[in-house]
This record gives sequence, structure tokens and C-alpha cells, in this order.
Amino acid sequence: MTRIANYCAVCGGPLERRQLSGRPRPYCPRCGTPVYFDPKVAVVVFIARADRVLLIKRAVDPGKGKWALPAGFVDHDEAPEDAAIRETREETHLEIRIGRLLAVFPKRDQGLADIIIAYSAEVLSGEARAGDDAAAVGWFARDDLPPLVFYPSITLTRLWREGELDP
Repeated sequence: MTRIANYCAVCGGPLERRQLSGRPRPYCPRCGTPVYFDPKVAVVVFIARADRVLLIKRAVDPGKGKWALPAGFVDHDEAPEDAAIRETREETHLEIRIGRLLAVFPKRDQGLADIIIAYSAEVLSGEARAGDDAAAVGWFARDDLPPLVFYPSITLTRLWREGELDP
């Protein structure tokens, strides 16, 4: 995702590009304010039960129609673990408990997040059903995975399928 800033958020003046902190950045010559774009942070949740993994079918782009682990953005005032619980609830209607940190992924695909924090989790209650931006929810065996989207989902399910991930 390309980030653009044309006007200063502090004084409203037009921005220009200047070399700051080793790279070109938007800069306001009127008030001297540089613009630093913060990365978009997301969480992804790996839930396995009875040798099956929980996946959601995406109802929106990017990745519409393909399957992924439950995931979503971390709000500015939210702990990543809380975002993982909230996003899983919104997409699957399941209440979960976060297990452990599995990985931190950089952006490597068409997903909208710059940094993705992956957690394992266990289901506490609820019946899986699609919600929010999920068109469907399903539990899939290692040898029967649907077409997946997004680097973290593909990587974690591959590791699980190969027996290298014990959530």
C-alpha cells in the first residue's frame, strides 16, 4: 500500500519531500514537521483442534474467495493479544484463549499489513460460524487444505502440515 501525504497535519501547509533520517520523507517547510508513516500491524491466529485447523473464507479483497487463518488489524490503543481475540470473535463467533507467540512476519504479499504477529490459541466456547469479513468458516485436515492466501497463513499451515508447528 502506498502512503501519500500532501498537507501537514499540524499546520495545513503543503508538504515537500526532503532527505530525513536516511530517506526521502514528506516535510512541512512552514512549521518544520516531518511525516513518519507508522506501519500497519495485524494479528493472525492459529487454532488447531482434533488434528484440524480453523480457517475463514475471505468475503472481501484482498484475497476474496480464498481461505486464511483468522486475522485482522490491531487498533492504536489495543494490545495485540486483545486484537487477536477480538478479530477471531468477529470472524468466527468463537471465544478463544491466546496460547503463545508463534512468529512475527514482515509484509511479503498483497496483504494490507506491514507487520503480522502470529499467535496460537485454543477455543474456549462457541460454535464456528462466519462473521464480519468471513464468507465461511471451516475446520480442515492437514491433507485437505483449501486454496490459501497471505504469507503468514500459508507459512503457518505449511509448517503445521509438515509437523514442524505444534501450536
